[in-house]
Amino acid sequence: MKKRVTLFLILFSISLHSLSCTGAGPQKDFRPARDAILTDVILFAGGSERTLDVLSYQEIAAELGLTTKVVDGDFINRREEFFDVSGRRKFKVIIFPGGDAGYWFEKRPKWPPMKGMITHNINCRGVSNVLDFVKSGGSAIGVCHCGTGLFSSRKGWLNPRPADFGNLEKTYPEERGNFNAICGIYAFKGIIIGPQKEVRPYPLALFLPLRMNSENEIVREAKVPPVVHIIVTGAGSIIPDEGQPLDVVAWFPNGTVALAVVPYGSGRVILSGPHPNITGERAEIFRKRIMGNYAKWFRVTENTIQENWGKMNSNPDPDGPEPDWALSKAILSYAYKEASQ
Repeated sequence: MKKRVTLFLILFSISLHSLSCTGAGPQKDFRPARDAILTDVILFAGGSERTLDVLSYQEIAAELGLTTKVVDGDFINRREEFFDVSGRRKFKVIIFPGGDAGYWFEKRPKWPPMKGMITHNINCRGVSNVLDFVKSGGSAIGVCHCGTGLFSSRKGWLNPRPADFGNLEKTYPEERGNFNAICGIYAFKGIIIGPQKEVRPYPLALFLPLRMNSENEIVREAKVPPVVHIIVTGAGSIIPDEGQPLDVVAWFPNGTVALAVVPYGSGRVILSGPHPNITGERAEIFRKRIMGNYAKWFRVTENTIQENWGKMNSNPDPDGPEPDWALSKAILSYAYKEASQ
């Protein structure tokens, strides 16, 4: 009898232990859908010349309580990184920094990369992954002329500079946007054309007064002044074709659109020509980098480099970093919330 009681207690104990182990399992299925997202924000690495965009957006994401992951071209090309087997998105936001997109794709320029510049191998599978991700409800942020030009049907480069790989004063008034040029698909029907006249000859980075759209959701959330001085370098004007929806966030001094939201499928593409995410000390580091080896790589003459330094030294940020940072946080917050609906 004693043995039977002992055996019963052992079996009862094992049963309780089994229930405690399995009981927590099903509870995971009832957690909010956000727990299925391993990372909230994906940041494309770009090249070493634009690490400041990546670092700053990592900090902004952290302040918003969002997780981040920096990825390369191989990640972009793998569909399983974007969607699970049931077709659900694995993250909410993807960010492309400024830089030189010519080095981001399998079809690369003939000239060798600048020292320290990373080359990638995004192909048409990767381009489709990005656009399908947005179309399904995800959000993308493209920064500067390069990041915005990825998504547009056309782009233009109007910058005269002392030398353009042997072609003096050459401009490119219109060519296809990067995704369109490589794979024939895009999210924004229109043209990204720049740099702005105030920041020519490129490379030159100045704080320009951008007029905010007080009716825009991002601007309202940021609670910024009517005009915010934001650092601008290669940023192009965002000019939509007829019929292309565009939610304007801010305008350049000449009245053209500087920052806007483009609906694409069920998702959003935020086109950010300026760099509101680069502020304070980082803005000065940013200027030093573009006027250093980067300018020499573009064969900019020493006279032009010195002239540009003079312009930058006499162009401090008059309203400080706070409104720029607030605007950047509102941009990422908006992108995340839209992708969470």
